[in-house]
Amino acid sequence: MRKPSRSALAVVGLMGVAALSLSPRPAPRARAGDRDREALPTARVDSVKNFTLYDLDGKPRSLVDYKRAKAIVIAWTAPGCPVAEVYAPRLAELAKKYVVDQVEFFGVSSNANESIGELKRMVKDAGTRYPVLVDAEGTLAQALSVKTTTTVVVLDANWRVRYRGAVDDQYGVNGRKPTVGRAWLTDALDSVLSAKAVATESTDAPGCPITFTPKAKPGVTTSKTWSHDVAAIVHQRCAGCHRGNGGAPFELGTYADVSSRTAVLHEVIDQNRMPPWHATGEDGTFSNDRRLKSDEKKALLEWLDGGAPEGDAAAAPKPPPALALDAWEMGKPDDVYEFEKPQSIPAEGVVPYRFVTIKTNLTDDKWVEAVEVQPGAPQVVHHVLVGFEPANRKGRNAVFAPWGGFFAAMVPGGRLQEFPKGMAKKLPKGTTLLFQMHYTPNGVATTDKTRIGLRYASKEPEREVRTAGVTGIDLRIPPGAARHEVTAQLPVPFNARILAFMPHMHVRGTSYRYSVRKLVGGGEETTLLDVPKYDFNWQTPYRMTTPIVVPRGSLLRGVATYDNSAGNPYNPDPTAWVTWGDQTWDEMMIGYVDYVIDP
Repeated sequence: MRKPSRSALAVVGLMGVAALSLSPRPAPRARAGDRDREALPTARVDSVKNFTLYDLDGKPRSLVDYKRAKAIVIAWTAPGCPVAEVYAPRLAELAKKYVVDQVEFFGVSSNANESIGELKRMVKDAGTRYPVLVDAEGTLAQALSVKTTTTVVVLDANWRVRYRGAVDDQYGVNGRKPTVGRAWLTDALDSVLSAKAVATESTDAPGCPITFTPKAKPGVTTSKTWSHDVAAIVHQRCAGCHRGNGGAPFELGTYADVSSRTAVLHEVIDQNRMPPWHATGEDGTFSNDRRLKSDEKKALLEWLDGGAPEGDAAAAPKPPPALALDAWEMGKPDDVYEFEKPQSIPAEGVVPYRFVTIKTNLTDDKWVEAVEVQPGAPQVVHHVLVGFEPANRKGRNAVFAPWGGFFAAMVPGGRLQEFPKGMAKKLPKGTTLLFQMHYTPNGVATTDKTRIGLRYASKEPEREVRTAGVTGIDLRIPPGAARHEVTAQLPVPFNARILAFMPHMHVRGTSYRYSVRKLVGGGEETTLLDVPKYDFNWQTPYRMTTPIVVPRGSLLRGVATYDNSAGNPYNPDPTAWVTWGDQTWDEMMIGYVDYVIDP
């Protein structure tokens, strides 16, 4: 048979999903504690009949061709979806494991306009050997009520649906656990193969919403188009990360990029998850504010609800260029320090913080007016803190002491920091830089050689920029506590101006609030920054447009809340007392502030 074209794959869609049998009985709910894996409330498809779809090489695959299988796993996937990418190698390994049990696996892509090239890249990276089928019209997904790109469906030998939901509970949209707690897919397969009832028949599957062929919502019309109205907003607000080598899992530069992800865009924009910003404050408060303005959000949602029309393709603005891995946003640095040996990052799992040292061998003190941390593998470097190695501890096992502040940082969407005119940070002679590296595997094993670029001031600055932490190092969070509060304070023995805030907690952290109490003249307390929905995935610095003046004798306070309950889906262990520690499964309570001392 002649291999069909890309357009033919889209047109063929599903050939005969014939007579899917529906039952009105509700699916059982998942067990307590699986807040993001609740059982699907809709009616469940009980069985399927034969269907035919084309694989990535244009070969037709029919369910009837696998009638000798004792079980069949249909696994939805999509390139560029972070959760789907990290689950791809796990599914590939499970398919190898269960081949002796005569279990057949199929991958399915149901996103409209999905790139066949990207699907092939994903299959190769993950080591997938089972067929991946193109459901370009979304017919199979909709027939089986599948809505996300990580859903798996288990069929028994009679093609009855025995399980539909997540692979397991380790990876999610907003985080990941150190290990698997609930292995729903393997539990379901083992039950089917042993002719037993499946304990949990359905769960939600965290992943990206599937984008079916864009259609306007009933009664919605729009005059807005990608080319004339939307592209400029997306380029300005999203392309800092969503471009080549920008660190985001997919690009959003062209209409082709967005047309297969309109469902994802609608969800994250409507829920204010993207662009990422978690602090309150009026427009103009922050110099690095990433929030959509109200008219921008309205325009984007109207366009998406109106069917996401492209408009005149020739009139579309050019997408931002890819970020060259060896290019510096600061321009040419005066000094560059790079890891001597590459760090190996596995394809999946949770990687403990790693500590890497670099000797500067500086013979004189330097004043740094701009610093840029450049990851060698931006797709897996979550964030970086750079400090000075403690004098009493040497080597890669050194203890990082972040409560004393840090020298530089790289966070998602921000790797360059330039200090205001007349201000700089001091880098002492003979310094050994200590890098605290947080890696997040993305489904592909790789290596990283992060480096740091420094631009020096031509003379000693008028003000030295320093970083301190409002820190609760003695925190103890009780088991099961859903809203545990920790308070810390830092005396201010001089007149200061705060340039920026950056709260830091781990996966149990839910909010952080900075305030200042003036101990002279009544002792009133004023909130300086409120982060009501702290998210560990986004270590955002909040840079003030106008520095905040804090007078001598004030008390800088921080109040953090933590969720150590079973209701926190990314809680490593809700039964444990949690104390201070470097690793993600431990906790921290730090309210960083960049400041200068006034006379």
